[in-house]
Amino acid sequence: MAAPEPFPGSNDVTPEEVATAAADAEELLRSGEPLLAYDAIQQSLEKWPEDRRLRQLRGLALARSGAVRRANEELLALREEGCEDGETLGLLARTHKDLALASSPGPDRDQHLKAAFDIYSAGYRESVRRDAIADGYYTGINAATMALLVGNGESACELATDVQEICKLAIREDCGRPGDTYWPQATLAEAALILGDRETAQEYYATAVSLAGTHYGDISSTRHQARLLLEHIGDSGEWLDEVMQLPPVVAYTGHMIDAQGRAETRFPPEIESAVRADIYGRLERLKPVAAYGSAACGADILCLECVQELGGELHIVLPFGPDAFRTQSVDLRPEGRWGERFERLLENAKEVLVISQRPPPIGESIFEYNNLILTGLAKLRAQMLDTDLHGIAVWDGKPAAGEGGTGSIVSLWRDAGIPLDHVMVGDGAAPPEPVAAPTTGRLTRQSRESGDTWAFEYKIETMLFADAVGYSRLTEDQIPLFFDSYARSIADFNQRTPCKPVHVETAGDGMYMVFDDPETAARYALGLSERINGEDWASKGLPHDLNMRIGLHCGPVFVGRDPITGLPLYTGNHTSRTARIEPITPPGLVYASSAFAAVAAAHDIESLHFSYIGRTQLAKDYGVLPLYHVKERFRPPS
Repeated sequence: MAAPEPFPGSNDVTPEEVATAAADAEELLRSGEPLLAYDAIQQSLEKWPEDRRLRQLRGLALARSGAVRRANEELLALREEGCEDGETLGLLARTHKDLALASSPGPDRDQHLKAAFDIYSAGYRESVRRDAIADGYYTGINAATMALLVGNGESACELATDVQEICKLAIREDCGRPGDTYWPQATLAEAALILGDRETAQEYYATAVSLAGTHYGDISSTRHQARLLLEHIGDSGEWLDEVMQLPPVVAYTGHMIDAQGRAETRFPPEIESAVRADIYGRLERLKPVAAYGSAACGADILCLECVQELGGELHIVLPFGPDAFRTQSVDLRPEGRWGERFERLLENAKEVLVISQRPPPIGESIFEYNNLILTGLAKLRAQMLDTDLHGIAVWDGKPAAGEGGTGSIVSLWRDAGIPLDHVMVGDGAAPPEPVAAPTTGRLTRQSRESGDTWAFEYKIETMLFADAVGYSRLTEDQIPLFFDSYARSIADFNQRTPCKPVHVETAGDGMYMVFDDPETAARYALGLSERINGEDWASKGLPHDLNMRIGLHCGPVFVGRDPITGLPLYTGNHTSRTARIEPITPPGLVYASSAFAAVAAAHDIESLHFSYIGRTQLAKDYGVLPLYHVKERFRPPS
């Protein structure tokens, strides 16, 4: 938004701890970290569940993360409880605006647009009555924008003119939010656009950006609102990206420092300084918002140190626990103090994600999985900020020798169209096109009883667990009807859908399926959910509210044959994780792990929309996992 989304004031009696928690969440939101903000707010609300300020901020975090309908429900509940302040009304109106823009032309869209205008206007009148200047220019400018969108240009200009005076007063008397001069300037820019003065708007936008610092979330929100206005008035908006340019998110990869005794020299310790200088120069030009990657000795640690020195955020993704990772991938040479540097970076990172709690596995799939996760998380962050993703690879240019290596992730980035900076190491030959690594790593397990050997593949697979909601309430006479109607409906869907699983297991009312890729799995899940929701079960002698819940996850599993049945077997810790997602999914919905969302993003699947649910306790005390609600992505008609 071009005016500040309100960071609401405290309740009449607010513990100092609540104010501190809210301030921390605000900073995360302004820095463009709505997911981290949401998780922090949830933790605070466990202590103070009725705090109005925290609940408002939760609504804002949900809206900025894409979970607009949940944000709308949160803020509607606050209003129904009697919160008619400008902060609550402004945020509620924002959700109606977002819902309108995500709807196709028609009554539903018109209803949300009108609701947004009416609520913004009510919030503006309330702010004027209370002489609440910051709330006034926020709700006022958004009321003006909505008036323009619904075709009331006269009201839009009147409101924009009034808001200009409020903003100038806020700047002149420093009576906005303490220490915050960004929003009055950004709001003046939006008012100028509404009044048809693009030249003045450019000047105010440029001033606002110069005041924003690292509050990239604020810039992104302002730019989004400006684009909405420019599209409405028929301005291409090419100038906007120059005035309000956001730095990119960076994903990095590269070779480790050569271990002692390595036969083929690739990254010897003596070139560390030169490589670091090359990395720093490239990152200095990019000035990234954040960097995503692992933390092995050599390229990883050098990239992390350079990003930290340049003021960017560090998001570290490890394939297994830090202690095991340090042993395997950091402490390779006594010189260089890599272990100390590794520990220091972990302490200073904004986020450290460990994707597997198992000790280092045999095989390479876990490293390929790690690459998919870090790439996907970087893409999701870039999408959330509406900025670019850029790759940096410290690489000898040689094709991938196996899964999870530098050549493999470079191939992934090139396939996804991610721009790449290549820091050459090795013999300096011109880099050929990398050859994609195989998708499996072969493992062997030994039978204790017979001495026979079973060959397993360790593969990255996409898994689905589904369960019938209401099955346990069926009478004995209804069970045959269930299989004749409910199960037969699924069988019919399986025959008709082009989204075929590669493996299916059933047990009573439950299903376990394996797919080769996340898009196929998600489309199958959404199609099946729609099919089950659309049936009239009462007419078939079954409970009317019979439904289905579906959980999705992506991760490496063991693939082989069950020695008892001789049937195909897909199993492992990640299979169990998928099974724990399904029971906490609401009936009729599809939930997915953050790993699923990241892998989908890494593969550039744009047809799916992921709404953040938050860090959620899994079934059977299996731990806490960030979850997403999976939906089809709406694309407004051009």
